[in-house]
Amino acid sequence: MKNSEDVSSYITCAQTVANKLKYNGETLTDARFVEKILRSLTDDFENVVCATEESNFFEEMTIDDLEGSLETHEQRKKKKETRSFGGSLTNQDDI
Repeated sequence: MKNSEDVSSYITCAQTVANKLKYNGETLTDARFVEKILRSLTDDFENVVCATEESNFFEEMTIDDLEGSLETHEQRKKKKETRSFGGSLTNQDDI
């Protein structure tokens, strides 16, 4: 995953590759797919990856569950960045 890439587009690309593998006879379970996605995420998602792996829930997690969890984290991160950016502008205006 690239730093500039959003979760939704990354998972869509990964699913396309997984579907091609399945079409060519490769068996790829949801658990294996989830594991591959978790390993390929950027450092921004490190705390989500650790929490998911330690809960042992990723073995039962569906691709949709994973995507929802990662998108939620991504939205929270963007919201924090927006607040930080907006807050720093207001502080500079006060000077």
